[in-house]
Amino acid sequence: MTRLAALIATTFLLGAAAFAQTLKPLDQSAKDPKLAELIATLIKACDRKDFKPFEAALSPDAIGSFGGDPGVRGFKVDHDIDSPGTTFYTKFKDAVSMGGAFTDVRTFAAPYVFALWPDDLDGFEWIAATGSKTMLYAKPENGAKTLADVTHQFLEFASEAPYARDAAPAGWLHVKAGRTTGYVKESQARSPTDYRAVFEKVDGRWRLRAFVAGD
Repeated sequence: MTRLAALIATTFLLGAAAFAQTLKPLDQSAKDPKLAELIATLIKACDRKDFKPFEAALSPDAIGSFGGDPGVRGFKVDHDIDSPGTTFYTKFKDAVSMGGAFTDVRTFAAPYVFALWPDDLDGFEWIAATGSKTMLYAKPENGAKTLADVTHQFLEFASEAPYARDAAPAGWLHVKAGRTTGYVKESQARSPTDYRAVFEKVDGRWRLRAFVAGD
């Protein structure tokens, strides 16, 4: 497996050892104007639900899932591009709009949660709070008592994987912050196994190499 393939398929199963307590937002794309231009173009294409810029940006062996066919045709099938109900554009824009980081001089990954996730923290058992002000609530409902400010903190699922996301009502996640257990809004947290985009620079040109979720 190449280093790039390993990055795309990272499973984060090494367990929680010593790691930073917070993961703050970061966007390094501006360091390469051509990359920043491509990302901006693709975000605009998402607003129009226009796949043509994506087709031009995809590398010949781009993947949209693990086990699917590589290339434009397989990518379109994986993300149901031709369906009026496709969620691809929303998911892609959400992922890359969060910012990202270079994993080496010719590889950039977004969102930052995936790109910067520590190797020694299990990505199936932990998430990162991504809201500018993320609160831990006593109950999974608006107006519930707040237990703590967990902004940018790593949070452990209070229920065992793989059903941890099903342990709370829709829109909420049941988590632990240190010794305190409560709920955070799903819109304000993200797992490194959620959708991520990986860009690769080949022969001086940035291409979209993958947009996948899971492992």
